[in-house]
Amino acid sequence: MEQTSPDENLVVRYLLGQLPEEEQLRLEERAFSDQEYLQNVLAVERDLIDEYVRGELSGSERRQFEKLFLASPERRRKVEFARALTNVVSESPATESLARPAIDHAPIPWRDFLLAWLRGQRMAMKFSLAAVTLMVVLGVSWLIAETIRLRAQLAQLQAQRQSQQRDEEKPPQEETLRRQLAEQQKRNEELALQLQNERQHLAQLQQELTRSSPPRPIIASLMLLPGLPRSSTDRPKLIVPRGAQQARLQIGLEKGDDHKRFHVELRTAGGQPVWSQNNLQPRAARAGRSLVLYLPVSVLSAGEYELALKGVTDQGEVEAVGYYYFGVLSQ
Repeated sequence: MEQTSPDENLVVRYLLGQLPEEEQLRLEERAFSDQEYLQNVLAVERDLIDEYVRGELSGSERRQFEKLFLASPERRRKVEFARALTNVVSESPATESLARPAIDHAPIPWRDFLLAWLRGQRMAMKFSLAAVTLMVVLGVSWLIAETIRLRAQLAQLQAQRQSQQRDEEKPPQEETLRRQLAEQQKRNEELALQLQNERQHLAQLQQELTRSSPPRPIIASLMLLPGLPRSSTDRPKLIVPRGAQQARLQIGLEKGDDHKRFHVELRTAGGQPVWSQNNLQPRAARAGRSLVLYLPVSVLSAGEYELALKGVTDQGEVEAVGYYYFGVLSQ
């Protein structure tokens, strides 16, 4: 891999699943709350995919990449898109073909939804834009190189004619080159017109893509860990930015808790119920099991809250599991 900055190297390790769980959570929390940082994560992901399809990853990095990326349908489409662009470029004589490694299948990590930047219906339009642009650029480059070559040959013939003091009759080869140059110039003019039309079409496609891309919703996010007493003064805070419509709460479960379903009740510090949800199923991760809740920001106001967690036994009985405390601040 190419040398990267420490921050980019951290993102690469995250994408390859090489970060400790605590650093992963910090990076994901930052990406949830910082739009610019999320764009940086997506840019590093695109660079990592390009290095993979060009065969620039080491053996261990390549295996880890295939384990995590090729198991996700969304990421597989990104890899195939980058590979298609590489294959178009590889059709030029000056470009070498890249070997395609075999695809292994692995379980899809739960955090993949964070990096799903493009949807399938937009992928075809983006591929069309890139392919049209690349083909036009390659065509123009070839025509320019061919024109330079013909001009060089013509200049060489003219120099030979002057040095040998030939008569004013033009050699047949020079006439042929002049005719070829005239034809080439005509093709250049035709291609220039075609390039102008393609650029107009490309601009229209970009406008349609921009109009079809809805603004991404703003989500306030907070992680709640078990074991925080009610009397604690250092409670976690859910920061709700302006324009946010949803809040995401990730609830860590105690080790040894084997309930398969849970009920959640959210109350104010005074005991007033504000929101609840039933039949929640936990997610498994290396750091342990957790629950992920999405609730509307409209039910939350600035203040302190208590979240009661209840587990459902195999016999259908509901029993208290634990309580989580946090505050809400609005920006």
